[in-house]
Amino acid sequence: MNKNKLVFANWKMNLNSNKVRLLVEGILSKLKPQDSVDVVLAPPLPYLGNVNAMILGSGIELSSQNVFWENDGPYTGEVSVKMLLDMGCSWAMIGHSERRQYLLETNEMINKKVLSSIKKGLKVILCVGESFEQRRRKKTFESIADQLYRGLRGVSEDLIPQIVIGYEPIWVIGSGEAASVNDISSVHNFISDELKSMFPSAKLLPRIVYGGSVNTDNISQISKLHNVDGVLVGNASMDCDKFCDIVMKVVK
Repeated sequence: MNKNKLVFANWKMNLNSNKVRLLVEGILSKLKPQDSVDVVLAPPLPYLGNVNAMILGSGIELSSQNVFWENDGPYTGEVSVKMLLDMGCSWAMIGHSERRQYLLETNEMINKKVLSSIKKGLKVILCVGESFEQRRRKKTFESIADQLYRGLRGVSEDLIPQIVIGYEPIWVIGSGEAASVNDISSVHNFISDELKSMFPSAKLLPRIVYGGSVNTDNISQISKLHNVDGVLVGNASMDCDKFCDIVMKVVK
């Protein structure tokens, strides 16, 4: 995997087929392939096929918002890596704080998903972040280190470049306010140091992207920080003009 900047759009459980079509058409009309930035779209599961058909040949990549670790079997409602690959996905998002909180996903479950995905050829964005309570108790670094070590357990150094770490401070998601530049910088530097310690012989370590109320006003400042290799965009990614503006500001 290269060291391009990454802009990852997470549409969560929003939109419908017509709105997805219009959004992708708008993005394709405004964005031209960029050599220095990778753009990934993560629509809701029912629209993966629709989006894949639209973005073929555009340079934009497709991601699922979730994945299961088994190949097949009696796992009602789950979707395997091979199914996602068959749908045209090259990425899977794993460990988002909303799934940890509302679906009770554990680090052990997340680790199984990571290992299954990268071994079968999917790239992964592994999300980590601290809650308001952990931040208040000054447990930010401890919490994130635990998520990194548990989530990446058993990952071999030759496969680690397939992974991107997404830092999302839970206390800012959906708030409209990003973490401060100093907060983002300190955590990204910490994650970078932890990854170097965990995979000392790796030729290429995971990129680290920031997510949490990223918008057109704060993107330039965030993307220029050391050890910030891109952004994970939520609400703003569902507005064509705002999302394309974010991508172009990352390019700059």
